[in-house]
Amino acid sequence: MQAQEETRKRLAMAVVEYLDKVVADGSVAGDGAESLEVAKQCISDAFGINLEDETQIKELSLKPFSLDKVFDVYLSTQAKLSSSGADTGASSTAVPVSTGPSDDDRKRADEFKAKGNSLVVTRDYQGAIEAYTKAIDLVSDNAVYFGNRAAAYSQNGDYQEAVDDAKQALDIDPGYTKGYSRLGLAYFGMGNYEDAKAAYEKGLELDPASQAMRNALETAQAKIELAASKNTDRSSAPATSNAASAAAAAPGAGGGGFDFASMMSNPALMNMAQSMMSNGGLERLMSNPAISQLANNYRSTGQMPSMADMMSNPDIMDMARNAGGSSADSGAAGSGGANPLASLLNNPDLASMAQQFMRGNQDNN
Repeated sequence: MQAQEETRKRLAMAVVEYLDKVVADGSVAGDGAESLEVAKQCISDAFGINLEDETQIKELSLKPFSLDKVFDVYLSTQAKLSSSGADTGASSTAVPVSTGPSDDDRKRADEFKAKGNSLVVTRDYQGAIEAYTKAIDLVSDNAVYFGNRAAAYSQNGDYQEAVDDAKQALDIDPGYTKGYSRLGLAYFGMGNYEDAKAAYEKGLELDPASQAMRNALETAQAKIELAASKNTDRSSAPATSNAASAAAAAPGAGGGGFDFASMMSNPALMNMAQSMMSNGGLERLMSNPAISQLANNYRSTGQMPSMADMMSNPDIMDMARNAGGSSADSGAAGSGGANPLASLLNNPDLASMAQQFMRGNQDNN
């Protein structure tokens, strides 16, 4: 019974030493390494091993052997036995087994990873990708190798490959925080800001203190909001354009949406026009050089004169102030000595129409 107890302790000690080894060589890092430390403590407590008792550790240790080497010997022996059984005609089924990466493989893989890191610093991303690939070919169960290659792929613009590598890294080690950072970067490069945001949020759940991940999340959120704003602007543009077109095409509307038909049907304006015709104001108006010039322009171009131009023309405004002098002297009925053209130009209805005209012109610029 005591011998069995000793054997169990030595086997447990071999497991603890193997866990120490994979943490030391970087095969497991980050949160995974912390989990293995907890596992070591649980195993030692369960089998009554005091990891601080050097004498006990020395008695139970398998060194210079290790659990993975013992396992490799077992697999090799098993393969030989299967092959021997087939040669002697024994009934057996050969099962292909993988011996896994050796210590030398892991060492070489780490060297390729270090080379890839150096190439990233010099921005030789394609070279870095090749170096990380060699590391993965030697050791395919290391999340860090896939994560580093994902980052190099993103820097090289190969975003889909980066997404695939980041997902592979997370499959190997779901607690690998940088895996979510690499995934978010790849999605962001593809313009897939929603998935980038989701990746960064998942990473922050594992590492809430990561300011870099938080900054990346804010950038992705800003991109999402900007895209939503642009979509809103595009959806409202046709309505504005249609409204402007309808105003311009309205019956009686001139350039800029100014409605001459409404102007001519306004009773106040028509009364003033009749007053001008009865007291000679219209004759004097038509004999004015500025008005003659506008009339000539109309005959040659077929275009109605701009009301804004008429009201801003100093000759016309001077004429408006002076055109009623003779009608006042004549004492024509209904004139009351007033200047009908000045009254016309100062009429609030006409001013409102002129403002409408000016707004229409501004909207078309």
